[in-house]
Amino acid sequence: LNITGYELLTLHASWTVWCAMMADEKHSSNEFPREITFKVIFYNKLFVKEMLINICADNTIDAHITERESRQGKFISYTITAMFAEEKLLHAICSHITQLDGFITMF
Repeated sequence: LNITGYELLTLHASWTVWCAMMADEKHSSNEFPREITFKVIFYNKLFVKEMLINICADNTIDAHITERESRQGKFISYTITAMFAEEKLLHAICSHITQLDGFITMF
């Protein structure tokens, strides 16, 4: 996967907007804590789920993570649901996830 700096900035902006949109509709966009669910897609590599668990645990987030492999096994998606105490923590975790080897997209 060859990503230019511009594409990386675009991706960063996209997940930031997406994270804000995923808020429970009955809350204002600045209201935390709140439960957020998002999906990340990776090339199917070893230990990605463990790395996701560690990222969340390192930030004292008790996340529920499920996975689903693509039909041919080349890709794997993870759905992450967790309670986030503040927006800054959500952004930090999302940023860390995008830096993992094999990361493709987040939504």
